[in-house]
Amino acid sequence: AGQLINVTGKSNGKGFSGLQKRHNFTRGPMTHGSKNHRAPGSIGMGTTPGRVLPGKKMAGQLGNKVTNIKKLKIIQVNNDENI
Repeated sequence: AGQLINVTGKSNGKGFSGLQKRHNFTRGPMTHGSKNHRAPGSIGMGTTPGRVLPGKKMAGQLGNKVTNIKKLKIIQVNNDENI
């Protein structure tokens, strides 16, 4: 007990999620004729460079990935349950 450890596990899967949930994007205006409520908006520049840059944050799978939590302190060890 008292040692610091790193714990690795799989995060909760949340399915295919949009930008507000996945990357904390803000939403568009809800009134004044706007039709851009939860849409991503612009995803890049114009004719130059004429492509979407790598690493652009977009909608997709959220969670269900291997994650690490570092420097967790061991409080108690239970040898009977192997935890």
